[in-house]
Amino acid sequence: MSGVSYYQLGQSTTSVPSVDGATGSFIDGFYGVNGTLEYLIMRIQVTTTGSAPAWETDLSALLTSFKLVINGDILYDWVQGFNYQAGTALPGRFGYFVNSIGGRALQTATAVAATSVECYIAIPVGALLSGPTPRFEIPSSFQDLNSICGSGPTGQSATVTWWARFNPNTQRSTRVISATSFDHGAGLSQQVVARVPSIPGGYTLEMISIANASDDDDAYGADGLRILGLSQFSMPISMQRWASNELGNGVMAMLPGSDVAAQTYRTEMPGLINIPLYGMKAGDLTMIVDSAAAETRLYTPVLTAPLRGVSEQAPRQTVAAIGNTQKSIVARTEGDN
Repeated sequence: MSGVSYYQLGQSTTSVPSVDGATGSFIDGFYGVNGTLEYLIMRIQVTTTGSAPAWETDLSALLTSFKLVINGDILYDWVQGFNYQAGTALPGRFGYFVNSIGGRALQTATAVAATSVECYIAIPVGALLSGPTPRFEIPSSFQDLNSICGSGPTGQSATVTWWARFNPNTQRSTRVISATSFDHGAGLSQQVVARVPSIPGGYTLEMISIANASDDDDAYGADGLRILGLSQFSMPISMQRWASNELGNGVMAMLPGSDVAAQTYRTEMPGLINIPLYGMKAGDLTMIVDSAAAETRLYTPVLTAPLRGVSEQAPRQTVAAIGNTQKSIVARTEGDN
């Protein structure tokens, strides 16, 4: 394939968000085609019935876990930690995570009482698919749809469609490693080691995502968090959010209660923070974390490596769309506001 191209991989009307408590887990399995996979795109469509809904946040808030396996290789193993709580009007955790690593989680403009809603979650992958027909396995789970649209709707139909965006100019592959959990004590500064397995191929650490698993409060002490490879001194959490440029309206989501015609910008995600690591050498990541309250946190490393794909000859397109998760993460720290 020359240049950017899109391919529909699969569709499900059963592995979907539900209002009847059937929250998963689900497994979608399907075959793909060969090429340089830049993004795996998840399109979620929901139509409600019964009483009018009262949407609070975007559909990405419903995802409680997501795993991507291609040809038996686990590329993503993400868990939400703390489920979305009705009445908080916070962006979806999965959308926030994907946007922080160079993906695009976007929902179409949604009125509070809309009965039809759709969102797109473009997940950076960076995989060269070649040889036998590639096989995708995607285990995922959702929380109950009523948690984000009120208790009024009594039933719904939904569809999850999987698309691939192929791009021979994709420069790096992305892996999201299984989280390390840590039980913090109140009023303690403790050493936390997020485990990173040895993976061949020149992988480097690009980001650590830290999620509270029991509530949406930060619950950090005054000394905040120190990553030994980045600083000799403790850094307040507000400074970490400055470093990642979240303070520059770096968090974006469709929050119908705030604006029904545009994305809403925020300066933080309470209880969740994504910290750029600037291509740190891959290995176990050591941190000193000051916790103001007893709290279980999940530490999820994000790695990338150079993608050595096959050079395409005579592309049909004259402008290259460069796919590079590493550059996207660093660019967020230097972005104009």
